[in-house]
Amino acid sequence: MRTVSYFILNELLWNFAANLMYSLGHPNALMPAMCFRMDGLMGDWIKAEFQQSFYFMAMIAAVVNFCLGFGTTFIYRYVTLRFPTISRFQKACGFALIAFVHLMMSLVVVFVFCFMQIHVKEYPEAYLLETTKNVFCFHPDTRIIFYTSLLFFVGIAIFIALFAGLSIREMRMKVHAMEKKTLHMQKEIQRNLLIITGWSVVVGCIPNVVYVTFVCHGKWPYARVAVLISILFPLNHGTFYALFILYLFKPYRKAMVDMAKAFQKYARKVLPLCCPNTTLVVLPIRTVKY
Repeated sequence: MRTVSYFILNELLWNFAANLMYSLGHPNALMPAMCFRMDGLMGDWIKAEFQQSFYFMAMIAAVVNFCLGFGTTFIYRYVTLRFPTISRFQKACGFALIAFVHLMMSLVVVFVFCFMQIHVKEYPEAYLLETTKNVFCFHPDTRIIFYTSLLFFVGIAIFIALFAGLSIREMRMKVHAMEKKTLHMQKEIQRNLLIITGWSVVVGCIPNVVYVTFVCHGKWPYARVAVLISILFPLNHGTFYALFILYLFKPYRKAMVDMAKAFQKYARKVLPLCCPNTTLVVLPIRTVKY
């Protein structure tokens, strides 16, 4: 369970990074042109066109690595079920390989978008742009971006389904070889991983496919409306994803309660020293059923 938590933390960190960068940058698609405008704080801090586009690439790389994190989680599940005894060296090599895959996927994202990037002044359909302030553009022929994105999302979905199926098959084959307690724990972990992954596919992956499709085909009817609606689901996905994890995994619920109790104990000691004239009211944290 401890090692699985590293993979879940990896997914949460990538999701947090993508949401944070979107909140700070807020790249707004200027459809029907294949251009984006930085409307957030980063638009005031970053003025250069290349820097703004690179910031956008970093955000896309975080989204791609978040999706990739689900695939690596199920690979780990299958490997641990298939080979119960794994040395520390082999585990370290596995983590290093996963980090290398994340790095390579980030480089692929940067390469594709750098290849498609063009200067705003050179954009062939400049009449579609009302302003060029904080704007960066990509080539209006979006077939490379669209089909690359579609291939990735379909590929990662097949990848997750394949290794999830192999993990279930491997666990069923070793039902009689496991202790009852171990089998129950493995089934619970597998069930919880399938639930949070299914949630992420429905609320995160599918709306992202819709977003990419309509951004790359900005001249379609109601493309702007579809983009504005579809982006809402991935942006709010991380909050509900974290709540799902707390609800499904008992150790994480226990850790949150322990943190709350520790904070309550610390507040009772520190606040009277900082504010001696203030009446401190701290609600007791009752015993929580995990």
